[in-house]
Amino acid sequence: MSFGKPGRPPEDHTLRRREIYLAVMPLIDDVGYRRLSMKAAARAANLSIGGLYHYFPTKRELVLHPLTEDFGRRYCADLNAVHAPLLDTDPERYVRLKLHGIARCVAVARPAFHAAVEMGLDAYRESVEAGLTHSFDAVEDALRHIEPALPEDAIRAISRSMRRVLMAAIIDRTTTEAEIVTDCNRVLDSFLPRPALVP
Repeated sequence: MSFGKPGRPPEDHTLRRREIYLAVMPLIDDVGYRRLSMKAAARAANLSIGGLYHYFPTKRELVLHPLTEDFGRRYCADLNAVHAPLLDTDPERYVRLKLHGIARCVAVARPAFHAAVEMGLDAYRESVEAGLTHSFDAVEDALRHIEPALPEDAIRAISRSMRRVLMAAIIDRTTTEAEIVTDCNRVLDSFLPRPALVP
C-alpha cells in the first residue's frame, strides 16, 4: 500500500528531446548553426531557456541531435513497433512504409547534417552513412520476403541505389520529403519483376 499522492508518470526523455528538436528544426534550417541562439530555440520550442538547457545542455547537442545513436535507435524502434507486423503479412507494404519513415528521418536529419558541415564536423557524415546502412539492413531483409527469387546482387543494388537517393537528399536542401519517397519507390519499382502496389 502506498501513501501520498501518486506522482506523474516518468517522462520519456528521449521522445521529449525529439519533440523539442522537431520544433526548433525549421529555425536551424533557416538560420544555421552559427546564427541560432538558444533563446530563439527556446521560443520556437515553447520552453524557458532553463527548460531547453535541461534537455540540451549545449547548442551543439541540440542542433546535432538527429545525428546521435540515441535518436536513430529510438526512431527505428518506434517505426518498427508500428510496421513490423506487416513484414510477414504484406512485406511490400512494409518496405514502402519503411521508405516513408526513412525519408522522414532524412528530412529531419538534413538541418543537423548541414549544421555539422558548417561546424566542420566530418565525422557526422559517417554517422549519417551508418544510420542509412542500419535502416537498409531491414529493407533488404524485407525485400527477401517480397521476392524470394530476387538475387542477392539485385537486393544489394536496390539498397545502394536508395542510399544514393537519400545521400543526395541530405545534401540538397530543396528535395522534399515526398520527392524522397517517390524516388525511393521508383528505385524499388525498377527492380521488382511485377507491377508495384501503391501503399
